[in-house]
Amino acid sequence: MERINPFDSGAQAYEDWFAQNPQLFQVELAAVRQLLPTAGQGVEIGVGTGLFASALGINCGVEPSLDMGRLARQKGIRVTQAYAEDMPLADRSFDFALMVTVDCFLQDTAEAFREIYRILKPQGRFIIAFLDKGTPLGQIYEQNKDEDVNYRFATFHTAAEIDAYLIQAGFTIGRKRQTVFSFDGQAQPVRDGHGEGLFAVTEACKA
Repeated sequence: MERINPFDSGAQAYEDWFAQNPQLFQVELAAVRQLLPTAGQGVEIGVGTGLFASALGINCGVEPSLDMGRLARQKGIRVTQAYAEDMPLADRSFDFALMVTVDCFLQDTAEAFREIYRILKPQGRFIIAFLDKGTPLGQIYEQNKDEDVNYRFATFHTAAEIDAYLIQAGFTIGRKRQTVFSFDGQAQPVRDGHGEGLFAVTEACKA
């Protein structure tokens, strides 16, 4: 089946959305930053245009979209064009991996998580941020996704489903953070746990 990437022709629109919503971008960055290792070689899987990677000091990325990868390279990121389920990266080559709201576009989530496990060093960390379908805002996204060109083909996950995929791949579950409790444009906190904030982040550890 042909792979559908909704951002192939919308890379600039993706960047523009974050530019127009700076408070949401900053609070999402803050949630990821609380769990991201501060040392070691990292890679962002589904690096997109490099917004998160460049803000977080990650200089390697994997991205299937040519247009998005081009914008990421302009930010100084070394981009490998590939899908998460089949990455031409060496075994045990990274200390940590980051994935931000890419899980809902994966064709095979289990295989992608196994690939990430493979490329991590022993005790490596996988930080995954996702839109939690089990939250009130997540339900709104789910109910209205057919009306959104970016999310029409998305398969959103609950926090429990993400945990299950991680454990199946061999990871142990670590710390959790959540944010984006409303779309009112106000400053929002980062809280422990999952279940309320749309933007959820999980730390997984390679055994």
